[in-house]
Amino acid sequence: MPMRLSDGIAFPRAMALGKTIPGITELVATCIADEARALGVHWNWAPVADINSNPLNPIINTRSFGESAEVVSAHAAAYVRGTQSRYVMACAKHAPGHGDTQVDSHMSLPTINVSREVAQEREFAPFKSCIDAGVRSIMVAHILVPFLDSELPASLSRQIVTELIRESWNFTGLITTDAMDMKSISDGWSSGDAALRAIHAGVDVVLMPHKPHEAIDAIMSAIEAGAITDEQLAASEARLDEARAFVGVRSRLSDAKPLTRDRIVVDQSAHAMIALKAADAAIRVEGKLDVLPITQFTQVAAFAVIDESETDIATTWFQSLARGTEIDVDFGFVDTTITDEDLRLLHEGIVDAQLVVFVLFGKAVAFKGELTNMTRIPQIIEQIAADKTVLIVACGSPYGIDVLPAHTRLYTYSDTLPSLAASVMRLIGRAVNEN
Repeated sequence: MPMRLSDGIAFPRAMALGKTIPGITELVATCIADEARALGVHWNWAPVADINSNPLNPIINTRSFGESAEVVSAHAAAYVRGTQSRYVMACAKHAPGHGDTQVDSHMSLPTINVSREVAQEREFAPFKSCIDAGVRSIMVAHILVPFLDSELPASLSRQIVTELIRESWNFTGLITTDAMDMKSISDGWSSGDAALRAIHAGVDVVLMPHKPHEAIDAIMSAIEAGAITDEQLAASEARLDEARAFVGVRSRLSDAKPLTRDRIVVDQSAHAMIALKAADAAIRVEGKLDVLPITQFTQVAAFAVIDESETDIATTWFQSLARGTEIDVDFGFVDTTITDEDLRLLHEGIVDAQLVVFVLFGKAVAFKGELTNMTRIPQIIEQIAADKTVLIVACGSPYGIDVLPAHTRLYTYSDTLPSLAASVMRLIGRAVNEN
């Protein structure tokens, strides 16, 4: 919830959930759906069903349940079941698969250069799994998939929207575009032209045009001119009515829960504990396990290797560690532009430290265009912590962590609050169910 709103319980990111069992993912999805419905939200744009098959992908990354079709399929389907068990619609995205690219579609149009055979076995599998689980909507990506359509992005392509998703996958629910104000669309097509192309491709919902009035005018003009058929309009209207019935706005479906204005009470303390336990279940530790718990040491130095946008989250992590232990811990922030002289001074300042902890917060961010630059981080670690025991805590993307110089590596696969808390509790040897 905090991704879209200013409050609500934060849960571990999808990649962290993918390290657990599907039952945990399903439980988390029910909690999120309960909070959404309590706020009057009946359609959650999740799960991400993309496979993060390219570790350099700048926009999927920890939003994906993992790198294999088997894991992503199982957890995406579990998320669908959990969400829709609360009469909130789930949405499998970003079809037909946004994983194998190094381009952020918020910034430009990516090309997915895979063969039909690979896509059938890999990219398509999680979406088919979600359809089997009864997902009620699919979001189509702004990506070019040459073996399907070499000219138009998926969201504007009839070969992909209608022939692949609607006909080949036999999907009967709502199909929506990704946000049409993303540069992958807005840089190449006007809002009116893009909206019309998406409708002609077969989508039911044109999401967030760059210029909404232009898109509406273009669609209305096309309807009046007969360029959009009554048959297509009726089919989309029927699918929208079915969606409304499912969430309780109308009661045409026998299994639909009637809409109620009774107060919905959510036990956020219970949700917070579920989030923390899920985060703990996701943690993986590699290397020398005898470094943990860090409370065995009397002098510890901890550094957050961050960029400017990560200062707040690093501060939260440091505060959690400070509250959780009585040992002497020196904290510091380092960015990748630090000078060699400053690195030397930091090294001299931790001469008494028995353990040096480095925490990193890498994740995919829209419009950033790239992941955290890891190039200089090995040098930073080596110069600060030369000849000392090093523990790395990766609160986010796991990629590139395995080559950093360290005795022990702890992975959370998530940078949300429960994942930060779970990492600290693992460091100090405290179980998540302790009071």
